[in-house]
Amino acid sequence: MEENKKWMHKETERQRRQEMANLCTNLRSLLPLEYIKGKRSISDHVNEAMNYINHLQTKVKQLEAKKEELTKKMSSLNTNVPQNDSSSSSTNLQPCVIVQPFPGGIEIVCSYSFNKCLFPLSKVLFVVINEGLNVISCTSNTIDGRFIYTIRSEDPTMTGIDYSELQRKLTEAISSSSNL
Repeated sequence: MEENKKWMHKETERQRRQEMANLCTNLRSLLPLEYIKGKRSISDHVNEAMNYINHLQTKVKQLEAKKEELTKKMSSLNTNVPQNDSSSSSTNLQPCVIVQPFPGGIEIVCSYSFNKCLFPLSKVLFVVINEGLNVISCTSNTIDGRFIYTIRSEDPTMTGIDYSELQRKLTEAISSSSNL
């Protein structure tokens, strides 16, 4: 009887260790390489898994903030875009340009309907460069039948740029070649 209890205890402990080893192997396989760093103890893996989870949570919060910022910009675009007489649909709106400051430079948001006009991005970039600005990024998105370009540029000379004048020049450049 005593021997049977010892055997059962050993068997239970062996199964527990196997299951723990499998769980730790799974945990290790889920971690990116920079969190593993060679052979380490199980407690190191658990600690690194917690660090990785914290990192992911921080990244999710940053992405949510960025999404909220972009949503606000989109709603401001929708309120600032002039309505066309023939329809209030977003695909029938005229091209729209918004010039606004951002830390270290200027952000230009151009919105247009791909059903309504051709968009000369090269002309917009030409105007931006002629104003003495350095383009640092240009992204594009498609929302509700409209293309939205966001151009960020820095002002190396830190001169006072007239936003309304730049917006007028950009709108003029788009309008001169955008009608189908």
